[in-house]
Amino acid sequence: MYKTIVVHLDSTAAMRATLDVAASIANQMGAHLVGTTASGIAELNYVLAVGAPIAMMPAADIEQLRQDAEQRLAMFRECCRERGVASFETRLLDTTAADALLLQSRYSDLLVAGTDDLKDDGLLLPAGLPGRLVTQAARPVLLVPRQAPADARFNKIMIAWNGSPGVSRLIALAMPFILRAKSIVIAVCNPELERIDLGAEPGADLATYLARHHGNVQVVRHGSNEETDAALAGLAGELRADLMLAGAFGHSRLHDWVLGGTTSGLIARTRIPLLMTH
Repeated sequence: MYKTIVVHLDSTAAMRATLDVAASIANQMGAHLVGTTASGIAELNYVLAVGAPIAMMPAADIEQLRQDAEQRLAMFRECCRERGVASFETRLLDTTAADALLLQSRYSDLLVAGTDDLKDDGLLLPAGLPGRLVTQAARPVLLVPRQAPADARFNKIMIAWNGSPGVSRLIALAMPFILRAKSIVIAVCNPELERIDLGAEPGADLATYLARHHGNVQVVRHGSNEETDAALAGLAGELRADLMLAGAFGHSRLHDWVLGGTTSGLIARTRIPLLMTH
């Protein structure tokens, strides 16, 4: 079971969808829900201290940044009361959102963030926040698209299986979701193109393993001329999956992380919550 869940309170219009999903999971699992937002004030002060050009300075002053953050915390508290979350708290950090969430991932079971939160507000190294989280966080990250239903009942889970150690680790970390699901689908997409060398029946060994945990497991092998991310997103829709599990891949460049094509494509294309880790 997940007992400590951290949800990012972002500044996008889709924040409520992320909050609703996080609150639903917390209620189902009896978890403590931590609403976290970041003002970015510390980085702003650094930029000002080193004499950055005026073009880099935000229009809002420090007080406005803090007021905006407080409004997000108030929305979180209201949502928790409306949804009947028994245990919750708020945290406001003056770092960037990425730094705040990556730190807290060390002391939680699950991070929840929105897919629409495409940019971290960092002034020095702006980057896609979902991508940074899934490639650097210490815990799995649940990315929630704005159209996700508020009641997060993940009855059908689709695992995007490519035979990698990362996806294998994710499956172990996702057991609280897997054990509560009604059915599990192991999706093997273009095994030849993805170079999945797992015998004559890719996915069969994983199905045998999962069958010891769950009584309803099936393997779907899907061939497509589309890119892997598009094929997986489309297959999830055809199967009417409620949650997709997928590994996240990236490489280091100039101390930042650049996502692989399939990872970034899935984040952009998914219409259902996406659970990822590296």
